[in-house]
Amino acid sequence: MCYYTHQQSDKKTLERRFKAKFKEEEVGLSLGKVSGFQHPNLPIQTQAKPEWIQSISWGLIPGWADADQAEFLRKKTLNARSEEVWEKPSFAPSLLKQKCLVLVDGFYEWQQRGKDKLEYLIQLKTPGPFALAGIYSIYRKGDAWAASFSILTTAANALMEEIHNTKKRMPLILPPDKEQAWLQAQEEEEIKALMQVYPAEGMQANPQHSKPLDLFTLDGF
Repeated sequence: MCYYTHQQSDKKTLERRFKAKFKEEEVGLSLGKVSGFQHPNLPIQTQAKPEWIQSISWGLIPGWADADQAEFLRKKTLNARSEEVWEKPSFAPSLLKQKCLVLVDGFYEWQQRGKDKLEYLIQLKTPGPFALAGIYSIYRKGDAWAASFSILTTAANALMEEIHNTKKRMPLILPPDKEQAWLQAQEEEEIKALMQVYPAEGMQANPQHSKPLDLFTLDGF
């Protein structure tokens, strides 16, 4: 799954990389290790306004949710399983016209080793920020409208199977040449075709306060 991201890039770096501009009124970005359980705002590029990078809250609240449902639901919608997302009433309405890119510099995952859990920072071998596939929703918040998002997940590749060795999941990482296709896709089949597991050879895992696994010294990792 993906409950913690690593945020490092400043606004100018994100604007250059994703060819979009921050809105002037957007507040400062959260940096470092960011927990989804605190429902932070992350930099998001939406299907509706791809020319902008917006600051949107993590934890999707469906448009049909009332105030009492909202807080309960957002705790369960940090992630959306790509294999099941079409059947979930919280997620399905967003798939055709409310997809987004979640702009990150990495994410964190834990490996179970006996009674211990070892933390790893996962990044791409290509330096710089990258995009996770997401979906978002617009909901009523008091007297105003607000947006929130979920990160899609998929089955783990070989690298992530070694790290996330209990549930064996990972976020749906989009290659740069598929990012705009994700935002523009409006048919179910073309959206499903983009839900591909990112290759392990393009990723790296850095242990936090522990020694690296032998796997990371093998060719291709």
